[in-house]
Amino acid sequence: MKQVIEVFTKRLERQSYLSPFFKLQDFVITLSSNKEQVSIHMKKRSCQVIMDDIQSENVIEIIGSSDTLLQLIQGNEKLSTLIKQNKVTVNASYRVVLKLESIFFLSGQQSRNAM
Repeated sequence: MKQVIEVFTKRLERQSYLSPFFKLQDFVITLSSNKEQVSIHMKKRSCQVIMDDIQSENVIEIIGSSDTLLQLIQGNEKLSTLIKQNKVTVNASYRVVLKLESIFFLSGQQSRNAM
């Protein structure tokens, strides 16, 4: 999963049209599965994988199976759909969920169009 996330962060940095999502607020997102846990820090001009263990109230945690999280990161499934199907749980407001859904889906959409 870490390799896919690193590809996602590089792809996100190249797609400047997504930067308005981070204009007012940075996001720290922890993706947790039964196998591993990876954190991503999304800022206005950069996106990076965080290797340290993050202990903060402002961390958004998305919990699900490895396969489900990979589908989300690659933009193959929408976050709200996965929540409705009880495949993931998220500790964020609906507004933040929609922003994250847009980021994951649009970055995946762009890579699908490039093929």
